[in-house]
Amino acid sequence: MPAGSTEAGPGVVLRAQDVRVYFSKKGFLEKGTVVKAVDGVTLSVRRGEILALVGESGSGKTTLGRAAIGLVRPSSGTIILNDGAEQEVGRARGRQWKALRKRLQMIFQDPFSSIDPNMRVYDALRIPLAAQGVRRREDVRARISDVMKRVGLPEQIINNYVFQLSGGQRQRIGIARVLIFDPVLVVADEPVSMLDASLKGDILHIIQNESRTNNVAFLFITHDMAVARVIADRIAVMYLGQVDEIGAAEATVLDPLHPYTKAMLQASPVIDTSLKDKIKKVNIIGELPQSTAHPSGCKFHPRCPYAMDVCKEQVPALKEVKPEHYVACWLY
Repeated sequence: MPAGSTEAGPGVVLRAQDVRVYFSKKGFLEKGTVVKAVDGVTLSVRRGEILALVGESGSGKTTLGRAAIGLVRPSSGTIILNDGAEQEVGRARGRQWKALRKRLQMIFQDPFSSIDPNMRVYDALRIPLAAQGVRRREDVRARISDVMKRVGLPEQIINNYVFQLSGGQRQRIGIARVLIFDPVLVVADEPVSMLDASLKGDILHIIQNESRTNNVAFLFITHDMAVARVIADRIAVMYLGQVDEIGAAEATVLDPLHPYTKAMLQASPVIDTSLKDKIKKVNIIGELPQSTAHPSGCKFHPRCPYAMDVCKEQVPALKEVKPEHYVACWLY
């Protein structure tokens, strides 16, 4: 189990311990079928840190992110928010839950569907404040003015309708609606995947600036290792609901340990040409299995070219192979 994954104290803002999120019969699923979206994750997020969750679609990244801020209730395990006093996110109800919502926020992937296009920008920012009891016009104006500067938008556009804004401007408004509450933790779910390359850097800069300047912790969800390397302090690689590797961003990219991490790097665009010949080639086979039929033992073994008999029978635990660099693989 990774050191630092379950530690308490002022440096850790969120602590997840053996979190599992299972979904049973619903809609298209047959009776008795269970989807193991998150299957035993233990990790922590430190105050002011950007922790990137990287993996393919279906790896459980978004479900874990939603569970971290209370939008999905874990089937088992605990998620503890440490904001001065410890509080279990999944148990908050009523007024306690409403107060918690200000501290835990989420940036959604699609800026076109996450905000009502027929709403004025001013109302898109005012209404969430009103829901949390901030109604004095002077206070609302001051908060909106401050957050517009933080996301790099001119205050003059607050009287525009949302549909009049570009995709990049809409995503900045989405970020502004999150930052206006001064949260301690933000889950950013693929926040740049729908933006042009020229705009991605600006959005990443806003997130990094909030992390460094205002000590906001971010759980940054992405499928792109190149983006994770640029923005994250640490990278956690997920596969079929489990964390297979976690370590400092540079160490994870330059010296990956798990075969799946190596495959993810192989599939990512190479911005730094000096790394082109250093990426370790791993020829994985097949596709991601269905989340209703997880393999026994190491979940990656059916696709892994290095699979051994023990990989098919026993689940490897996360172990520290290098300082602050952990991997769940029988090769180590």
